[in-house]
Amino acid sequence: MLKIEPNKPFQATWDMSNNRLNPDNGLLYNIIDKIKNFLFYLPISLIAACVNPRSESEFHPSSYEGYFNKKIITPDQVHLSAHIRLAHGANPQTPTVILFNPLGASSSIHDELQAKLVERRCNVVTFDYRGLGTTWRPEDLVVDGESVFQYVTQELGTTINKVHFYGFSLGGAIAAQVKALHPESTGKYAGDRPFSSVFSLLTENFCIECLGWLVKKITSFVFSIFIAYPVYLLGWEWDGVKALSRLTGDKRIIYHPNDSLVPVEASLASKCPLQQRIGLDPKETGFSTHFAPIGAHLTDSQQNASTVVADFLAN
Repeated sequence: MLKIEPNKPFQATWDMSNNRLNPDNGLLYNIIDKIKNFLFYLPISLIAACVNPRSESEFHPSSYEGYFNKKIITPDQVHLSAHIRLAHGANPQTPTVILFNPLGASSSIHDELQAKLVERRCNVVTFDYRGLGTTWRPEDLVVDGESVFQYVTQELGTTINKVHFYGFSLGGAIAAQVKALHPESTGKYAGDRPFSSVFSLLTENFCIECLGWLVKKITSFVFSIFIAYPVYLLGWEWDGVKALSRLTGDKRIIYHPNDSLVPVEASLASKCPLQQRIGLDPKETGFSTHFAPIGAHLTDSQQNASTVVADFLAN
């Protein structure tokens, strides 16, 4: 049976083998980190505000049959609010899907996909990242996801290979990083319109492609020097390609050929085999190609995209 304790906070810890993401690497690391944050307060804050503009979500105790809220405390003592919906008769072998939010959105954006997963007898865990003001590095959001994963496997009691990941946009990048910390887990991963790296996302969006290959290369270089590299040097990067190479278990990358934010060249889908890709309807254009949730789209074979994703994660 799963262990359900909605009134007791879960304290996550950190595996020191993941030093690159360690939120507490000792006194010297913390001193250097604080000096960097002080010297570059304005640019780091501006990037953090763009990446994670929401304020911290308040925890509200709530519990009824098949659903409860859970307070999760990260290794660096940030409080997260997670929402757990259990399938009827759930046990440690029941597939459990952790859903990762896109930029600036709350976990309610997953409502349709969550309902379809529950219909397929999956447990679903949603959560909101830490708020603006406690977000200084991309690693902070990865620590949040890792803390939720620890709760699911260590306290709730789901078998590690039955824990699956779905992330939308920025959430796809974060979910890949969290799963990459656990190559021992063969759970599934579905990345919905994720970028391969922040660097490629910036250069592909700012370059001028319509005037030819040479102009694109020149403008890509200029914008990489003045925008992409400074962002990278300030520490704001997720290497999706490296993370993807470490993922074990079945994986699918969803992409849109007309994506209004993540061009195909910057998509993580461009870095994986064709059989691992799910293309969305090429007849769709406009803002919604990236920002509308998965349930608003059809695949390139005219199937409901959220149904395809739910079937992949549940079966």
